[in-house]
Amino acid sequence: MIDILLVNPQEKGGFFERMPPLGLAHIASNLEKHNYSVKIVDFEVEQKNIDYWLNTLQPQCVGISGTSHTRFEAFKLAREVKKFNQEIVTIYGGVHATFTAHDTLKNNKEIDYVVRGEGEQVVPNLLDAIKNGKKLTHVAGITYRDENGIVENRPAQRIKNLDALPRPVYHLLNMNAYSLDMPFLHKKGISTITSRGCTAKCTFCSASTMFDHQITTHSASYVLDEIALLFDTYGFEGIKIFDSTLTMKRDHIDAFCDEILRRGIVFPWECEIRVGTVDQELLVKMKKAGCYYVNFGIESASQRVLNLMRKGFTIEEAEKLLLLCRDVGIKTKVFFSFGHIGETMADVEKTFSFIDTHKKLITTVASGAGVRIYPGTYLETYARDNGLLPSDFHWSKPYDDKRLESILQTPCVPILVQPQLGFDELEKIALRIYSKRFSGWQGFKRGITKVTDKDKLKKLRQLVKLRFKNIVKKPRS
Repeated sequence: MIDILLVNPQEKGGFFERMPPLGLAHIASNLEKHNYSVKIVDFEVEQKNIDYWLNTLQPQCVGISGTSHTRFEAFKLAREVKKFNQEIVTIYGGVHATFTAHDTLKNNKEIDYVVRGEGEQVVPNLLDAIKNGKKLTHVAGITYRDENGIVENRPAQRIKNLDALPRPVYHLLNMNAYSLDMPFLHKKGISTITSRGCTAKCTFCSASTMFDHQITTHSASYVLDEIALLFDTYGFEGIKIFDSTLTMKRDHIDAFCDEILRRGIVFPWECEIRVGTVDQELLVKMKKAGCYYVNFGIESASQRVLNLMRKGFTIEEAEKLLLLCRDVGIKTKVFFSFGHIGETMADVEKTFSFIDTHKKLITTVASGAGVRIYPGTYLETYARDNGLLPSDFHWSKPYDDKRLESILQTPCVPILVQPQLGFDELEKIALRIYSKRFSGWQGFKRGITKVTDKDKLKKLRQLVKLRFKNIVKKPRS
């Protein structure tokens, strides 16, 4: 018997890379520090079902993480836990849970508690209250039911000193099951996170709100010690840094690069940056420290659309960053997305023209048709206020819009569909994106690599259907 089993639901659809559930690994490490017995099961890589683990481990509590994409899998896991044993306490947490706590409890009787915000300190406090019969009103950061209905306690304070947290419990994960390919190098990479939060205000992202518009960071020494552990213990050769924006705080990225250079170690790394947060001096230092590939979003080449999505930079600044990366010798992965607030087909054409004009400066174009609506974002508020979400839409109630598959989007997360940019327009955009992506010899090779992955193969089939549909719809001359 153990105190708590932490589980990560499977994301069906192949929209994200398979990475260790670092959030759960951090929570588990702090639980162990507080003398709780804990195990982690990641259903992204685990084949045995939840009943097997419940029967084997006999947990008193089950903590379920999740995203907007995996919410229905999380709810299903909670139902299966309660079906196995009604006495097991079920806890749900993560970014999605944070912004949908009331809705989740109202529509999922199998979930007992929702943890909002960072869980490292909230979960041990909650378990302590449950175990010792303490008043739940004193546990910050939870939402739960009592005899009067659903109760939302005050938010938990942000964790200011991330280094004070014990390191993720990698020993509770099957680290052999995780391997991220370092593009162009084909080395065995792994993910890490060096900071939490974002100060940007993009309409479609909840990262800033999730972390109270603040950024907290690990020290460079802490990060490099963890990377050394990942390399020496598990044989990884490169790092993908999944901070919202690694370069948002100049002193943090400077310290990280300086520590790498001070230690005299050499390894390739990839990260997310942002237009307006780097200059030539910093990019040169990053390259010297091993950074070979940066990801950033330009999203649209229409300044009007950029302003509406609150990106906070100009097209000219984006072009300057592309030139800087070329001059320094760092490869670029640039994100473009179609379907933002107020966007028209004229704006769309500006973006496609920008991509064509700057193709020699962009190593990898990452683009998609349809902007996903996530809880906690301005985009969600805008969509509800303007009748662009169904009037009966709830995050915890069934949602499966098969039309979204035609533009290679997941059917369980709504997208922004507007009068001037509806499904017909989004389908044309999707066809244009993916026809180009899979054209020529490089495109053919890219397509072949997806045939062995059932989720990616499904997307290829959807692309073929979309192509056929477009041919049929064309008027005969």
